[in-house]
Amino acid sequence: MRRTAVSIAKNPDWRPLLAYATNVHRGETLADVYGFLEKFTVPVKELVFGRRTGGVELRLGIGAARELRKPAARKAFKAFLAEKRLVVFSINAFPLLDFHAKRVKEQVYLPSWAERQRVEWTNVIAEIFADLLPEGLDGSISTLAGGFRPSTTDEPSLRKIAANYVATVEELARIEAKTGKTIALAVEPEPDTTFETARELVSFFEWHMIPAARSAWMADGLTSSDCEARLRKFFTVNYDTCHFSVLFQDPVDSLRQFWRAGIEVGKMHVTSALALKGPERSPEKYVELRRMDEPRYFHQFCGRSAEGKVVWRGLDLPDLPAKLTAKNHPRVEEIRSHYHVPIHLLRWQRLSTTRDETKKAVLEVLRARRCSHLVIETYTWPLFDKEENLVQGIANEFEWLRGVMGERWPASLRV
Repeated sequence: MRRTAVSIAKNPDWRPLLAYATNVHRGETLADVYGFLEKFTVPVKELVFGRRTGGVELRLGIGAARELRKPAARKAFKAFLAEKRLVVFSINAFPLLDFHAKRVKEQVYLPSWAERQRVEWTNVIAEIFADLLPEGLDGSISTLAGGFRPSTTDEPSLRKIAANYVATVEELARIEAKTGKTIALAVEPEPDTTFETARELVSFFEWHMIPAARSAWMADGLTSSDCEARLRKFFTVNYDTCHFSVLFQDPVDSLRQFWRAGIEVGKMHVTSALALKGPERSPEKYVELRRMDEPRYFHQFCGRSAEGKVVWRGLDLPDLPAKLTAKNHPRVEEIRSHYHVPIHLLRWQRLSTTRDETKKAVLEVLRARRCSHLVIETYTWPLFDKEENLVQGIANEFEWLRGVMGERWPASLRV
């Protein structure tokens, strides 16, 4: 399998594209999309970028995608985006079903990549996206890393997942040949999906994806190296900084694992997790962490020992015992939870965040110049604050990111 050295791209003018993820907003229909873009996204853009063009990562599920399949609907939507000076350079197609239902939890993983329906709708979304994406920009579509872990790690499931990813990569190559626009799939590892870490995704890529690509395409006349080149061009990673922090995965090392394996990071979701250090010494803070439970999303947790090993995991906050004792938990020095918190905050109430690790990941991308899409994805804002404070809250996140990026902050979107 091909391995590549980690190096700095020789591109002194490199600037990433910036956006926030619209999955923070409720809405599954095209009318809903128009509504939240007008109410929230345009004001955020004006606060952050003024009258200049601003980027959007559009969350596109089955509902709105079904409507945007119609050329007339896409034409009207493109006109709206142009009028509002918004550019969709990235799509979030991870949650295909209602992301703001009363209970999302395990439903967010449906359909999995072992099911043909995931391929079909991702391909539909890619076709729509190709029409929305301006000339001269590359696009990214973030998506589920396989499926829900308990049911998608057996060998037959892994083979189906690989074959289905390959089918979408083939569609993306077809779209590029037809339109000249390059759109990459960006697979998003997170706790309790088929692939959680860089090591797991790299292993899957080498042992399943490359063989599946060769099996599918060499019969069409592509050489082995051509198959691998196509795969590496259109199959990338969406590196969500919260997800890797929850699992105590070092951000710099994880990013470099992907790059050494020749897998690009097509997009970074800039996010932070909740953290509690010394839970036994802070019983009040521990109670506060347990009270963060809510009925909509999973908030997986991990505990790390003083020796640096992950020794405790749970699917959701109710799995934390009401009181820590020597019998009901291993001795942990820190607990982290998959609970996206505003990235500019070092603390949420009395709990800590993983903001420092988020910063390390962003700085590594800036150093390497290997990822061009940076997207703030605090989809949990409605759990933290009132709707009327949302625009300013997201603008505060951008302001923190501006401080981290320094001279790499883009003066304007490159369109």
